[in-house]
Amino acid sequence: MDTWAIATTLLGGVGTLAIFSFLIKENAFYRFFEHLFIGIAAGFGIVVTIRDTLYPMILVPLFGLDIFHYPDGTVSAEYDARNLLFIPAMIFGLFYYLIYSKKYNWLAKLVIGFTLGIAGGMMFEGFFTEMMPQIVGSFKPLIVMEDGKFVWGQSANNIIFVFTLIAVMYYFFFSIRPTTEVGRVVSEKLAASGRWLMMICFGAFFGSTVMARMALLVERLQFLFGPWWKAIQTVVVGS
Repeated sequence: MDTWAIATTLLGGVGTLAIFSFLIKENAFYRFFEHLFIGIAAGFGIVVTIRDTLYPMILVPLFGLDIFHYPDGTVSAEYDARNLLFIPAMIFGLFYYLIYSKKYNWLAKLVIGFTLGIAGGMMFEGFFTEMMPQIVGSFKPLIVMEDGKFVWGQSANNIIFVFTLIAVMYYFFFSIRPTTEVGRVVSEKLAASGRWLMMICFGAFFGSTVMARMALLVERLQFLFGPWWKAIQTVVVGS
């Protein structure tokens, strides 16, 4: 391991232990590395935004930096005047920083409102793009036949799926309740089934979350007992 690799490995191990120290109690060691991480993440986000978005997608086409001039006077491509539309858009976006001005902060509200409108429209479109296929896919046949034969497995799967869908939806249906005794019993049983089915689903989600966190913990422990311990031995023993 070279000097730079050893230094970064040692710092990574110290940072890992600093974050794990929060399990004992909140302390200055943990807070320092927490603030350090947030600062690095913020700075890295700015660099990535400029490198991957602002420069290649806005500044390059706006100033024609991708257009090459050949010795004979010709160019690789003609400048597209529509790129000038980036200028008013950028000026409008800079109004956001006027939020710090008491006199002109109303201009920042225009940018915020415009951004929220775009986000709302995209969410509305995304809802139908994501939900409509699921709604259509929920209409499953309860009896599945293939080559004239009854398929038990797929039929049972579809029946369980449709029952789960109806039970969970009925659990949140409060507008009309049955008036007869039989209807009330069926309603209570169906709503209870929906509640239990949701708990099973939430339990599976929670279990997946715990497994993901355990995978991160195992990776960090492997790092501490592997490369980090080896880097310490290299510094202390010199081997």
